[in-house]
This record gives sequence, C-alpha cells and structure tokens, in this order.
Amino acid sequence: MISNFTLKGNKIILKNTGEYFGALGDFEYNIGDKLYEFAIMENKEFDKLKAIYSQLIRLVCYAKEIDSKEEKLDCFFKMFQIVRACLNFSPYTHFYTQILIDIIVKTYNTKTFRTDLLFKSQIGVLIEDSKYYPDEIYRDLEEDEYTPEILFIKWNEEIEKISKKKHTEYMKFFETIRDLLIENLIEKKTDLKDRLELISKYSNNSLVRNLSVPEKIFLYDAKRVFDLNYFNTKPAHALFLDTKFKIKYVCDTIFSPQERKLDVDKIVDIIKEKNIVAEEVYELENAEEQIRFELFKVIQNNFVINKCENCGRLFIPATTSNNPYQKGRNDQKYCNNPYLNTGKTCKEIGALNKQKEKAQESRIQAEFNREYKRMHGLHYNHQKAFKEKKFKEWSKKARELRDSFKDKDDQLDEFKIELQKLSNMYYIIDK
Repeated sequence: MISNFTLKGNKIILKNTGEYFGALGDFEYNIGDKLYEFAIMENKEFDKLKAIYSQLIRLVCYAKEIDSKEEKLDCFFKMFQIVRACLNFSPYTHFYTQILIDIIVKTYNTKTFRTDLLFKSQIGVLIEDSKYYPDEIYRDLEEDEYTPEILFIKWNEEIEKISKKKHTEYMKFFETIRDLLIENLIEKKTDLKDRLELISKYSNNSLVRNLSVPEKIFLYDAKRVFDLNYFNTKPAHALFLDTKFKIKYVCDTIFSPQERKLDVDKIVDIIKEKNIVAEEVYELENAEEQIRFELFKVIQNNFVINKCENCGRLFIPATTSNNPYQKGRNDQKYCNNPYLNTGKTCKEIGALNKQKEKAQESRIQAEFNREYKRMHGLHYNHQKAFKEKKFKEWSKKARELRDSFKDKDDQLDEFKIELQKLSNMYYIIDK
C-alpha cells in the first residue's frame, strides 16, 4: 500500500484523502516530535490502541453485515473518525490501521481469511495458526489501487447473510490480526528507541557534529541506525542508491480547457492568485519506510534528542534557537521529567546527584568536602578573625590542592596532611 507524505517547514504531512482507508484531510506532525513520543511510549499505552482497534473491528463488521445503505454510509464516515483517532495516538499506526480495515472488508467480500494482505503490505507479521494461512489464489493476486470511490464500492459490496457462528469466527480472526499488528508496532517502537539512543550518543560527539549531512548519513549507515539488513542490500549502496523513497509532484488543481488556452502571463496570474503549486510528495509503502524517512530528516536538520544522564530516558532539550529545526542544545544533560518520588526533576537534582556520586567514589573529594564545611563554619562563626577574603583564598588553593590529588586515593593520608597545613595557615594567622 502506497501512501503520500510531503514536507512543509518542519512538519511532515500525510496527504491521503481517503485512499487506503486514510484520514479525510491532511494529517500534520512536527519532524522528530512524534518520533520521540513513539520511542518513549510505554507498552501499557498500547492498550489504548487496542481499544480503538477493537472499536474499529466492531464498526466495520457491523457495516458489512447490515443491509441499510444509510447505516453503511454512516459507518463509513465514522470509520474515518476512528482512523483519525489512531493517527492522534501515533502517526506510525497509519499503515497498520489501513491493513486491518482492508483485511476485514476483503475477508467478508471473498469469504476467505485474507492473511495474504499482511505479506503484500510488507508489515512483517507472521501468523502461526494454520487455519488462517493465506489462500494460494490470493497470494499472487494484484490488489486494486484504492481511491475513495473504489474504497466505497468495496465497503458497500453485497455479501451473503452471516451466521452467528461465522461472525464469531471472523471476530476471533480479526482480533488475532489486531494483536499481531500491535505486537509488531511495539517491536518497531523498541527498535526505534535503540536507534534514537545511538543517534543521541554520537550527536553529542563534537567530531560528529562537525560532519556534513552526507557524512552523518554514511556514519549512521555504518552504525546500523537504518537497519539495512531489513532491505537485504549492501550497506555501501543501500542509503544512496536504494533509499526506496519514490518522489513525485502532485497538484490538486486542474486547469479547464479554456484556461489552458490563455497566454502564459494570464496563467501565471491565476497560479499566483490561487496559490497553485505542485507539491513534492514521497511515496512510502510501510511503517518502516515512514520511520526511516523521518530519521533522515532528523539527521539532516540536526534535530536534537538527548539521553538523560540521571534517569536514562530520551528527552528533547529546550530550544534556544529561532531555527524551527533546531529543537534544543546538544549539551543539555538532564531532562525535566520527575525523578522517582523526590518531587524534583532530573534537571533540578541531576548535577547534585553527580556531585554526590563523585564524592562517594573519591575519598579525596570526601575529605575535601569535610574540610570545606569545617572551614566555612569557622568563617561564618568568626568573621572578624577569618574574613571572607581569606576564606576565598583558602577555598581556591584548597581546590587546586584537591585537583592535584584527584584519583589518587592511595595518597589520602598525604592529602589530609597538606590540606590541614593549608587550613592552619589561613585560620591560625588571623586568629
């Protein structure tokens, strides 16, 4: 199944207008934002999608089993509302939703479990129950290219009355397909999270940040961000010569025969007046291509997704730029998510936690912290004898001394002696 995607600024736009059971009207989402949300989605969140798909199954089954044309039409438009709800859950459900509806409709119309559509759609779902194996007749059958008109004909195609037993049998089959599709989508989500963590890891490397876009793409090709084994092609050629992104130009306005006969300057006036353009559209065939397409744009536009050094979750840093593609700074280490039950975010306590960990790991640092607290207390309680200027001088030299002994815990006793000498110089002199 081919779906059309285009770009507008920093947005990706799904251009379908009903083809393949797509949403009526464009569906827009920001480059990288939905990719990130999908990658961090918890598995329990997919229970919402399961509920939506269950509603979709009941609606389409009801529409196929009733005779009323008016009710069928009503169900037809309700279906598009549910499709939109699926896209709002995640745009990467697009191809899964299409194939689920297609299987339901064509199973009713042909009286055959249409699992062949799973293979034709390149979803990669394997069904283990032999009674659902695809019929040989349909394996090589070329499917119609759906338009809203053809779709409506398939939807309204008359079928024989369905018994309760057959209805139950169909429902069990559709629910099996539903669960397999969601399971496959969860696998996509897990795989995407690994890819984004890899991009995050290397994008924080100054050498990588200075690479050109083609150099970055080649790097991530080498690091398997694009999972090239999926396409069974040689890595040296897969990204540049076999991207599988087909590009076409689409215009939804047609000139009348009279307008075509006008002079060029008048045609140009009409184009300007009606804002007529031929949009560059990418033809994508499955969710893997949709994700890869957006990953390309993330890399090309230096979109930043970091991994929090405190909790380990992916996050989008706050932007400090007017560039719509530059979502945030690469050097932000901590996210704004609540950390455990502390009542604080990782950003608020991340640096403090790191400092505490460092102090726990280094006995030199721990000894410095102890002496710093003691000397600060002396300064606070004896400000005339131990003035602020002297305390700051001591603090500076104490840090320099600490740094000269860092990672040398075997010299802890020597550090204690030298630090004490320094402290005695500053407090005792003015005492």
